[in-house]
Amino acid sequence: MKILIADDHALVRNALAFMINAQADMEVIGDAADGNEVFMKIENLPVDIVLLDISMPPGENGLITTKRVKEAHPNVKVILLTMHDEESYVRGALEAKADGFILKSATDEDLLTGIRNVYTGTRYYAGYDEEILTEIAHGQEDRLYASLSKREKEILPLIALGYNNKEIAERLFISVKTVEVHKANIRKKLHLDSYASLLQYSLKHHLIDF
Repeated sequence: MKILIADDHALVRNALAFMINAQADMEVIGDAADGNEVFMKIENLPVDIVLLDISMPPGENGLITTKRVKEAHPNVKVILLTMHDEESYVRGALEAKADGFILKSATDEDLLTGIRNVYTGTRYYAGYDEEILTEIAHGQEDRLYASLSKREKEILPLIALGYNNKEIAERLFISVKTVEVHKANIRKKLHLDSYASLLQYSLKHHLIDF
């Protein structure tokens, strides 16, 4: 199986690659330091599984990257690696349709087991059985955030990261006017009237990292 490692720390990427390449049935074919690089690598490499760190500051949160990957490349499996075991992160991983969720404190065997399970089509959330995952998935979602459209959810973290209207338009292949309309709708739906409050909201809901 062909694996892409995405983490903002080179030492972590190297350590994971060393362990994975020692397995007869696995091969690391690339690495990435942020979400945009993940997309570039997937476009150009035959990736089966992405090992993706949830936190890769500064930039979009790994949960957002996962959503984008699963929408654009549904056949690529995504396993999220994280130091955070809070329920909100697990729910975020489920909502993003991540195939796996493994804590960085897990053993090498846990990670390798997770990779093999996910490759064969079995969801692997270490420490969580399907009953618990179902309960978490049906937990109450932020109603205001849920009211945003798919495009508005894409634009929100870009605004919080400081992209201007033109940069957002170019990144998403839409017009500046469309960006302006979406931004107005976002402020209205979330009841946020300033950049500071929007940034605070994005950080609180794990949409971006700094």
